[in-house]
Amino acid sequence: MKIKLFKRYFKIDNVVYKQLTFRGYSKKNMRPHKISIKRKKNFNLRYQKNKFVLFLNEDGRLDNDLPLDNHISELIKKFIRTEVFKNLSFNNSISIDNPITLEPSTILIVKVKNFVGDEELFDFGKIISSFKDGNAVSIIWSIDKPFISTLRTVQLRSYVFNKLKSRPKGSKDSAETTFFLDEKFKFSKLDLQRNDALADGVFLSRDLVNLPANILNTETFEKELKKFKKIGIKVRVLNEKDIKAIGMNLLFAVGKGSSNPSKVLVLEWKGGKSGTQPTALVGKGVVFDSGGLSLKSSSGMVDMAMDMAGAAVVAGVIKSVAQSNLKVNLVGLIGLVENMPGPSAMRPGDVIKSLKGDLVQVNNTDAEGRLVLGDLLWYAQQKFKPKRIFDLATLTGAIIIALGKEYAGVFSNNDKFCDEFLSVCDQSNEKAWRLPLDKKFGDALSSKITDITNVGGSQGSSIVAAMFLNNFVKKETPWIHLDIAGVAKNTETIFSKNGATAWGVVALFEYFQRFP
Repeated sequence: MKIKLFKRYFKIDNVVYKQLTFRGYSKKNMRPHKISIKRKKNFNLRYQKNKFVLFLNEDGRLDNDLPLDNHISELIKKFIRTEVFKNLSFNNSISIDNPITLEPSTILIVKVKNFVGDEELFDFGKIISSFKDGNAVSIIWSIDKPFISTLRTVQLRSYVFNKLKSRPKGSKDSAETTFFLDEKFKFSKLDLQRNDALADGVFLSRDLVNLPANILNTETFEKELKKFKKIGIKVRVLNEKDIKAIGMNLLFAVGKGSSNPSKVLVLEWKGGKSGTQPTALVGKGVVFDSGGLSLKSSSGMVDMAMDMAGAAVVAGVIKSVAQSNLKVNLVGLIGLVENMPGPSAMRPGDVIKSLKGDLVQVNNTDAEGRLVLGDLLWYAQQKFKPKRIFDLATLTGAIIIALGKEYAGVFSNNDKFCDEFLSVCDQSNEKAWRLPLDKKFGDALSSKITDITNVGGSQGSSIVAAMFLNNFVKKETPWIHLDIAGVAKNTETIFSKNGATAWGVVALFEYFQRFP
């Protein structure tokens, strides 16, 4: 076989082929589709010919103000009198054919209780998302509650990641969604604008997590986040020289085996009062985790491009906050490294001095995330004096054993702070569960030759990892550690169908509105 290479073409046995190259993170990010709000009187024939959703209680009364075509109105009235509707369970739905267009299953009837709970509003969004299936849809909102939870669910579930397909199927998930409201129904345009900004942050976070490590390395991640300058976020980059000069030796050691340079990105949003202490958001950004010299198995390594999900959530939250112009001061600290078994990689048994000054014995190079976070947590406190800290990381596989892929693990040194955050998680429908910080688990990190080791056995290892981080948090600083290893990717949530979830962007965005 004879192969000749040219700039854009190559030839094999005298047959010319065009070279296909991917030029990095160049395709445009998917943007959330806008959702329109109209009054019921405008629900004309144009909308009635497409898919639409009706909410009916057990009485089955149709809204007299709704200008339905006579054929549709009669069909629905007949259906309400059937046993099928009477036997339909609450919060379940059934689709019927449209008598105008003869299109099958284009009218969705959702049977609801006279009183609808807050959590059910999210469930309605999931039902509508499945019914929408990429098509234009209209929702006749006859529930006496705010519709923002339903709208948010429909919008966030419309996300599709197909930018790496050479011939992506035409996605219709951006097709129009319209809510039709009663004339007297009040809603906030600000809430809608903020919801669009939230969706932007969620979609960015998902894009980052879904990208493979040969495309999203530490440098392309940096380039993507430098775009934040356009929306008023101050972006500063600490390179390897800076990292070593500052003394973040733990973080630097993790990336020594990779040809991709380690970086720390500092993102500052100053929307609050001048002089007010910021909240620090610290994100683990391991763009690929091979385990280092403590090498993972091939099956355990295949999804490790998502080991930067904590960093992606920090980026998504700060972008949403800035686009919403929230009156809050935030500083995001993202540690970007790649954990590879190169010739200069840290070795099991190495002793490394942390920024705090503790000597850490690295007994397992695959417990690298805590090393990155340890230095970042100390740097955040020394440099910015934050009034509280969140850190987010896909830190331990053990959290999946404990909580499955349903709940994020929450650890905190401050009950009031933690209770506030958990209440927001509950209201915003991002599941989280608190686990203890216990000195007994911290004892597992004791070392015969140094101040602390980075691993401490298999029992309660998520708590042991949290106790390692706790060593780098001052007692007076309120701190929450979020282990999102189970919920960051490859699990369906109320807001996501599959792939990256961006868990945490919604809850943190809501938190900063309530507790700036």
